[in-house]
Amino acid sequence: MKRKLVVFGVLFSCLTAFQLVKAQTETIDRIVAIVGEEIILQSDIDNQYNYVRSQGQADDGSLQCEVVNELIVSKLLLDKARQDSLIVSEDQVNAELDRRINYFLTGMGRDEFERVYGKTVEQFRVDVRPEIEKDLLTEQMRNTLLAEADVTPREVRQFFDDLPLDTIGYLPAEVELNHIVVRPPYSKESETSTIELLDDIRRQATEENADFASLAKRYTEEPGGKSRGGDLGWFGRNQMVPEFEEVVFQMRPGDVSKPFQTEFGYHVVKLYEKRGERVRAAHILRKLRVSADGDSVAMDSLNKILHLVETDSLTFEQAAQVYSDDRVTKHCGGCISNPQTQELRIPLDALDANMYLKVEEMKQGEISEPMELIQGDGTRVFHVIYLRSKIPPHKPNLRDDYQKIRNAALQAKQAERFDAWLQSARKNIYIDIKPTECQNALKIWVE
Repeated sequence: MKRKLVVFGVLFSCLTAFQLVKAQTETIDRIVAIVGEEIILQSDIDNQYNYVRSQGQADDGSLQCEVVNELIVSKLLLDKARQDSLIVSEDQVNAELDRRINYFLTGMGRDEFERVYGKTVEQFRVDVRPEIEKDLLTEQMRNTLLAEADVTPREVRQFFDDLPLDTIGYLPAEVELNHIVVRPPYSKESETSTIELLDDIRRQATEENADFASLAKRYTEEPGGKSRGGDLGWFGRNQMVPEFEEVVFQMRPGDVSKPFQTEFGYHVVKLYEKRGERVRAAHILRKLRVSADGDSVAMDSLNKILHLVETDSLTFEQAAQVYSDDRVTKHCGGCISNPQTQELRIPLDALDANMYLKVEEMKQGEISEPMELIQGDGTRVFHVIYLRSKIPPHKPNLRDDYQKIRNAALQAKQAERFDAWLQSARKNIYIDIKPTECQNALKIWVE
């Protein structure tokens, strides 16, 4: 069961992401298992199995039975959540509905979504809402159970001491990095022409009653925005950049905003609906063009910032907090985190190719020369990198790798606690598994 817990963590996220696809399927089902007051249908298993396979997971012949096993675990958690009277708020359900539907709208657009699923987005929300609530209750119950486990420093040391020496490999080389980002300035001509264009688009939408989605499909420069007519779906506060929210949350349904600027460019927004602190809106984004001398201005700015650091007027971290244009990292002095784990120590081979080649040749404490950086949205900026520390490949030890070892010890303890809870749950919650090819693999649930 301990191995299954790890699989469950993966399958649970897949199940929640795939639930929307499942809802459209109409098939003649049979009941495979009953857990408490919940049933598991063959279509549940087929959909989950197909999704996991589509994500590249190999099947040695046991995958479908593992899927059934993890679905049983999720139903046990749901039953326990109801026994404990756990609740999820309407805002939580709405936020999760928005997140999932927006994910699909990003890929196919609103019109295609409604064509594929045969119903409006609003109807779809109503249909899948009960399943979303179940998913959230299940996740909350699992998190509650895992949160009961904690480890003391003594337990961390004991966990490490108990590891067989021949199973402890080398940790890869890691680095800790900070950077300062400067955006090249935009040309005044680009700004003027962009505002004029968006003013005209707003006039078409308000005075000529032109369809905003059609205008967005023609004019927006947001990646993926054309396919969905600029539709952003439902969102609440603190989900967009502050400048965007400042405009949108002051609007009334039907309003079309005047052009305004964020770090991404200039926007006009149409507000479709408003429910309390949640809104549904669409926007048209136009990106500004860098001035002819923008690159040299950015490089010059970085060199001036570096001079302040080199003359000890500011530390690198202080300079990042004051001057960096990277909203995400400037608050922590330009610290760059591992996107997978959010840890500040990043495996060297996890860096993208360009940064890897640069950082590999740097020495600890060194600051790079200014260089170009292409951000996730395709924007060109310039930055300098500070190599705060460089940790060579090494055998793990408690002094240098305490946090990693603690995380491993905590996961092991959580697995033990969760396994113990499953052993108890299967005795106290009704489980009935119908005849299936997985009968032997699932016999632990009915013994």
